[in-house]
Amino acid sequence: MSPNDFIITFWGVRGSRPVPGPETVIYGGNTPCVEVRIGKRLIVLDAGTGIADLGAKLLQEPGPVCGDILITHYHWDHIQGLPFFQPFFSRGNSFSLYGERHKSFSLLDLIKTTMQHPYFPVPLEKLGASLHFTEIMPGDRLDLGDGITVGTVANHHPDGGISYRIQYGAKSCCYVTDYEHGSEKAQALLELCAGTDLLIYDAHFTAAEYPQYQGWGHSTWEEGLALWEAAGAGQLILFHHKPERNDEELAALEGSINGQYPKARAAREGMVISL
Repeated sequence: MSPNDFIITFWGVRGSRPVPGPETVIYGGNTPCVEVRIGKRLIVLDAGTGIADLGAKLLQEPGPVCGDILITHYHWDHIQGLPFFQPFFSRGNSFSLYGERHKSFSLLDLIKTTMQHPYFPVPLEKLGASLHFTEIMPGDRLDLGDGITVGTVANHHPDGGISYRIQYGAKSCCYVTDYEHGSEKAQALLELCAGTDLLIYDAHFTAAEYPQYQGWGHSTWEEGLALWEAAGAGQLILFHHKPERNDEELAALEGSINGQYPKARAAREGMVISL
């Protein structure tokens, strides 16, 4: 891989809960996980069930596995894959985990709880990999080294959340999921996404569905298109698909926008984008 490569791979694109089965084989049923490779660096966005398949792939690569895991928030569908991430179990591997600071609990304690008895047979303390936990606040700017920076803003979402912009030189991607449009946070998000090469956006609902779910912390396909255009972004990937939406319905929605917006697509498991 070239030092200038910036490659995004989707391992989980579904929201709320995993939905395996014959009606989701095209777009996928795993909950959110996106792999970002910048040269030899590994960055993982969220740790839904898709991270399990990512972990299996990483173990096939030579040498120790090291990376940064950026968690948007702590709802189950974004952390439930962590106990099944195989690289955590091997000595020599190393990961830095980032998540939003909360007053009532720490990031370390939250992850420990997901792996404690009686929920999981292997406690966090028994894992072989070296794990580092960093709590952040919306608005923080992270320097991951090797010229990689991460911008952050607050999401409009129950229990909080963070949107991320990963920047490397002139290339960038923005990860905006579990975000509800129409709040005072909209301007900061627009500024975060301005001119990005790739916008990954929460499109859980359609505009017709949205009114009955207002306040749930999710957005729509239509709002994704509006932000993409306002931000002057390059590509748009509509993400965090509603679990009840099957392949046929997603294909129809995607087809309805392809003619007017050829750079906008629905996320699929296995989709790879090179910036």
